[in-house]
Amino acid sequence: MTNWTRPGTMAAAVMIGLAGTVLPGAKAHAADYEFRMAIIASENSIYYSDIAKPFVDLVADMTDGRVEIDILPAGTVGSVLKLHDAVSDGLIDMAQTSPILLGTSDLVNAMVASFPTGLGVDSYLPWLYHAGGLELWQEHRREKMGMHALVTGLGPSEFFAHANEPIRTAADLKGKKFRTLGNWAAIIEEPYDVSPTVVAGSEIYGMLEKGGIDMAEYSIPSENAKIGFHEVAKYIIYPGIQAPSWAFETVMLAETWDSLPEDIQLKMELAAELTTYRSLQNMIVRDLDAMEELQAGGNEFVRLDDAFIQDAQETSRAWAMRKAEEAEANGDDLPMRLAKSVFDFQDYWRANSTYLVMDHRP
Repeated sequence: MTNWTRPGTMAAAVMIGLAGTVLPGAKAHAADYEFRMAIIASENSIYYSDIAKPFVDLVADMTDGRVEIDILPAGTVGSVLKLHDAVSDGLIDMAQTSPILLGTSDLVNAMVASFPTGLGVDSYLPWLYHAGGLELWQEHRREKMGMHALVTGLGPSEFFAHANEPIRTAADLKGKKFRTLGNWAAIIEEPYDVSPTVVAGSEIYGMLEKGGIDMAEYSIPSENAKIGFHEVAKYIIYPGIQAPSWAFETVMLAETWDSLPEDIQLKMELAAELTTYRSLQNMIVRDLDAMEELQAGGNEFVRLDDAFIQDAQETSRAWAMRKAEEAEANGDDLPMRLAKSVFDFQDYWRANSTYLVMDHRP
């Protein structure tokens, strides 16, 4: 039997957290540690309301006010695409962002937080916390970037696309201008004869409306509905195999993390884990409300063909293995270890999770 389980930090952190609980009438500690944390979005986004703010609040509560984190919304510290650099350069203490924004040249960044046809909302958390995913993530950040990473958010599946034509098969993608980015853009261009169009999220609505693009993927149902993509594109394509699930990290310099007392580290790890669990549930419930409204509207929902989904998985895995082999040939085995970890666990999960009762039906 494969042993995927690792000892968790949650129980230990809870015990330490209870030991440090402020009793009624007791005086809370003044802040011993103050950090400035930049995020990739504004205060009216899910990334603030479901990830950044809950994490900051939990850290403050669990450390009895000894740690204070000031959130710096998008635009405060240069480009949101360069927040890792801002931490490295000492402009900020922390950044809460996505590894995808680092590009695809390093396979670890391209697949650790989300990978097309990869781990879904049911299997990602078990892999992350009990099958070595978090350890690989943190190993990469420390060895390659001199940082420490906490996973502080998990989002559910996105829509595959809002489109001006129904999309079901690989043939339907041929010649289409598809607004996408990151690993999916790199994977689909050649085998599916697609023209990936990388534009800012703020430009998608107008380009869909005017026909500048044929289809666009952006985010989860509730976020897409808030922006109104369904108003300018009749077809909503699902499932979002390009982003089955997606995680956010909070990074800081390794020496910053190492300088913190062990009890503070454990409480921050617990705050990160709780935020990750809660963010997923919050977004799913909000998405259910959005789906109810969208399905009652004038759009047509189109499900991707199973044969295309299977082909997309084979294509995506082949792309990742090529990248991992290239890195291994250059003396870097971490991408290969990560790819094998993700793919082996996904296959293991699918082979042995059939006993689980799922309310969702395809």
